Amino acid sequence: MTTFEIRSPEGRTVRSASLTGPGTLTERAAAEPGVLRYDVVADVAADGPVTLRWTWPADDAVTLWRANQGSRRNLPTDWGSHRDVRSVRSAPVATLVDPQDRSLLTVSLSSNVRGCDFAVGVSEETAEQLIELTVTDLEGEGFALRIDLRAQHFADALRAVTAEWTAELGDRIADVPPVARQAMYSTWYSDHQHVSAESVERHARAGAAYGTEAVIVDDGWQTDDTRRGYAYCGDWEPTSHKFPDMAEHVRRVHALGQQYVLWIAPALIGVHSKAWDQLKDRTLGFADGEVTAVLDPRYPEVRQHLLECCVRPVRDWGVDGLKIDFIDSWARSSVPPAPGADCSSVDEGVERFLQAVTDELRKLRPDLLIEFRQDYVHPRLWRFGTFLRAGDCALDAVENRVRTIDCRLLAGDRAVHSDMLMWHPSASAESVAQHFIGALFSTPQVSMEFDALPPEHEQVVRHWLGFMRDHAEALLHGVLLPSRSDARYTQVRAVGATETVVAVYANPVVRVQESCTVVVNGGAERRLYVEGACDRRVDLVVSDCSGHEVHRETTTAPEVWTIDVPVGGSARIVCD
Repeated sequence: MTTFEIRSPEGRTVRSASLTGPGTLTERAAAEPGVLRYDVVADVAADGPVTLRWTWPADDAVTLWRANQGSRRNLPTDWGSHRDVRSVRSAPVATLVDPQDRSLLTVSLSSNVRGCDFAVGVSEETAEQLIELTVTDLEGEGFALRIDLRAQHFADALRAVTAEWTAELGDRIADVPPVARQAMYSTWYSDHQHVSAESVERHARAGAAYGTEAVIVDDGWQTDDTRRGYAYCGDWEPTSHKFPDMAEHVRRVHALGQQYVLWIAPALIGVHSKAWDQLKDRTLGFADGEVTAVLDPRYPEVRQHLLECCVRPVRDWGVDGLKIDFIDSWARSSVPPAPGADCSSVDEGVERFLQAVTDELRKLRPDLLIEFRQDYVHPRLWRFGTFLRAGDCALDAVENRVRTIDCRLLAGDRAVHSDMLMWHPSASAESVAQHFIGALFSTPQVSMEFDALPPEHEQVVRHWLGFMRDHAEALLHGVLLPSRSDARYTQVRAVGATETVVAVYANPVVRVQESCTVVVNGGAERRLYVEGACDRRVDLVVSDCSGHEVHRETTTAPEVWTIDVPVGGSARIVCD
């Protein structure tokens, strides 16, 4: 065991840390005050895992932000905080956050760490945070530990981590085509496995009229079985009943001005597939009863089969990209021996497969679209995916808000999409607007029958799709500053070059700091309170959930200015 010291910038807090396992540790000279870096040299593949361990006081912390925390916003105990981070699931980073949205401690590992047990949790014995990081799989023979002790907004602390990962990855990061930041139609909630060439073309035609740029064809194109299972996965050929001529069908969708993204789940193989007999001995075990297994990517013959399945849609049918799903199925807690394999770990096999796929497909389409889903957020996957969709949360605008913001905070420059928006046909116009407001800081995916929308819903959808396009510079490219991660983000601010957009969810007090602020009412009450415009001449324009102007005035703002904004509506405040 090797011991070393971790001390706060002021030197007031010093903790003895330990490195256990076959590794050596060296502290780097500080490049930034308050940021500590340590280089660890270790060959974990040959010699076994390395563990870093220390405690740290964080009395003011109210939540621990993690890459795949879902709706749990607690401070976990040390014995309940362990996360199996893999290149196909989660990411090696966590930050302790106080009630003022400041990061008290942000810990991360370098992007070459493929696998680790990442734990930050409350020690019941000491009332401090116990940090325990065990690295089990990595590219190369060393990694870096980064500890950020600066008291800054937790979003800024996470941006610094993603900037570090970006620098490490260099030009290996995939380019993001402009269309990846444009609204798309998805067939999943509207069609599920009943999707067909006719329904896709209908959605593409209707979506184009609403301003979507692509259609994502989800599960169902490859099977006539509509029971929501995966027993027929593995061949990835279109069913002739639903898609009799796939290439011609794709051409018709292109003629409607829409790009075409096709769902595929390469990890899965069903017992009823033609490929089952060939590959059934090259699996990691069953994932869905005894009808669906997970293929073992450590074998070159498995990767070659999957490569052809992924290349065929682009090469032969002309699709523009793939929605590669169930990648985290490869993050299994135990795997069988793999005699004859050419990879030391499953994650290495997955990366080899994805690299081969993207290399081949980008020869065919340099602007290839690849969708990944939360929780495939590890920086090692930035080399392959071009946009990241929030995890499934049908009909849940609040969870869509939480998941899209979580994704944005760790995506670097990757495009982030909402989970597909859906609502009941009898929903109020305000309720429909809230689904868009929940996804406001992402690129929206919609999965409703556009042709069947009632007029009041049509107006809301057109307005909010237009709003998200018109304000994209701030919403998608501005500095994102969400508030109260512990309360699932009560307010979110995006600071752009020419305007700031603030979405109010549960905190009705808006601080006006810039000359132009657009306030969006994603809460349940009409009354909002504006601070920061005291004694300034302001122009106010208020619109309802459909974009219709309902109030306009020019006035001198008091210290606290009460404004009335319809639920699901917005207010534009311009200060002299």
